[in-house]
Amino acid sequence: MSRHKVLVIHALRPTSRQTTIDHLLAFREHLPNADVQYLHFAQPLPKGMLDQVEPDLLIVNYDYLNYRFTPLWPYIRNRHRNLARQSRKVVAIAQDDFWAHRLLDNWCISWKVDRVLTPIDNDLHILYPRSIKRAEIRTVLTGYAPTSVEPSDPLAARPIDLGQRVRMMPPHLGAYAQEKAHQTIEFSRYAREAGFAVDVSIRVEDGIVGADWPKFLRRCKFTVGMKGGASIADPYGLLYARVEARRHRRFRYHNTPESMSFLRRRDGKHRFSAISPRLFEAAAAGTCQVLRPDDYLGVLEPWVHYLPLNHDFSNVQDVVLAMRDSERCQEVTNNSQKQLIDSGKFSYRRLVDDAVNGLLADSPSAVATTWSEMVIYLSRAAQLCKPEMVHLHDAAMHLIQETLGGPHRVSQCAETQVTNSINQFGYFDWFQEQEANSKSASLSWRLPWTWRAVG
Repeated sequence: MSRHKVLVIHALRPTSRQTTIDHLLAFREHLPNADVQYLHFAQPLPKGMLDQVEPDLLIVNYDYLNYRFTPLWPYIRNRHRNLARQSRKVVAIAQDDFWAHRLLDNWCISWKVDRVLTPIDNDLHILYPRSIKRAEIRTVLTGYAPTSVEPSDPLAARPIDLGQRVRMMPPHLGAYAQEKAHQTIEFSRYAREAGFAVDVSIRVEDGIVGADWPKFLRRCKFTVGMKGGASIADPYGLLYARVEARRHRRFRYHNTPESMSFLRRRDGKHRFSAISPRLFEAAAAGTCQVLRPDDYLGVLEPWVHYLPLNHDFSNVQDVVLAMRDSERCQEVTNNSQKQLIDSGKFSYRRLVDDAVNGLLADSPSAVATTWSEMVIYLSRAAQLCKPEMVHLHDAAMHLIQETLGGPHRVSQCAETQVTNSINQFGYFDWFQEQEANSKSASLSWRLPWTWRAVG
C-alpha cells in the first residue's frame, strides 16, 4: 500500500539551534505512515529531478522563510515554486512574521499556500492582508517540549546561579522587541549585587548553539525570560534598511527606537508576542525560571511554576530573596517540569497535527518513479553529511565570502582549507557531483556546498 508523500523544505545550517532540528525531525517521527523527505533549499539536485515530483503535502519551514530578511530572497523565493504548484497541498510555517511580513504574505500567494502556521494570534489581518482571504491560518508555538529529557542535577548542586543568552533585537522592531535583553541585563545586575554567580550575555559572539545550550542550562540554577515579539511591523524590511544605513553613517549610534523619530512614530501601535521555546528548554533542563507575569499557555502560575518578576522590577527584592530558598525553588522547578514536559501536552505532535490535519485525507497520489529516484538521492547525500562536514561548510563559506569580495581578495589559504577538507574526509567524488549539479541552478552555483542534512 502506497504512503502519502510529504516533502519538507528547510534551510538548516551547522549553527542552527537544536529547537530547529527537533522541529524538523518531528514530521518524520509523528507521521510514521507517510514517506517524509527533507530537501535543503540550497541542495544541488540533478537537473530535472523535481520536475515530475508531486508531493501530497509540501511543508516549508521557517528557517527557509527567514531568508526574506536577506538580500538572497529575490533568488530564493521562486526557486521551488513549480514544486509547490505540483503539490496537492502546501503548508508554510512562519516565525517573526512582523519582520518583512508583506514579503511573506506575497510569497504565500505566489506559492498558493493552503495553511499558514504562525505563533502570532493577534492582528493577523495586518500581517497577512492577502493570505488571510484564501489560506487557513493556525496559531502554533515557536518550540515544543523535547521528546527526551536527560537527568539533571538538583539546583543546589549547580555551579551557576543565573545563566542566560539573549540577543539585543534591532530597533526597527520597536521597544518591546528589546525588552527581553534589557530585562536580562538589569536583573543580572541585581543578581550580581546580591552575590549570585552570574553567566549572562547579550553579545552575539557569546551565543551558545546546538547541544551545548541544554548542557549550559543544566548547569544553571535560574534563568530569566519573558515572551518575545515586536511593537513595530516592518512590512518590507525597509525600516531595518534605514536603521542600518543610519548605523553606518553615524559614529555615535544609539540602538533604540526612541532615538529615531521614524521609528518612534510607529512604535506601540501593535504588540505581537509569542512564547519562546526557552520556556520548554529550561523546564526540560530542570532550571528554575524567573519570568515576567503573563499568560503562559494557561497552565503556569506565578510562585507555583515560576518566580514572577514585574516589568518595572518593583518586586525584585522579593525574587532575590526567594532565590535563596533552595527547597522552595526546587519545588517550583519540579512543578514547571511536570506541567510543561511530563504532562505530554506540549509535545511536537501538536505541531505536526496542526500542520497536516485534514490535508492528507485523500488517498496518496500515484508513486512516481521520480519520487523514488529523489528519495534514493537525498538519502545518499544525507549520509555524507557527517559531523566533519561542518568543517567543509565553514571552509566553503570562507572561500565564497572572499570570492564575493573580488578575485584579488581570494587567498590561497581559503582555497587550501576547502581542498584539505575534501581530501581529509574523502569527499572528492561527492564534491564533484555537487559542483556538477549546481550548474543547473543559479542559486546552487552561489552556494553549492553550504547545505546541511536533517538528522
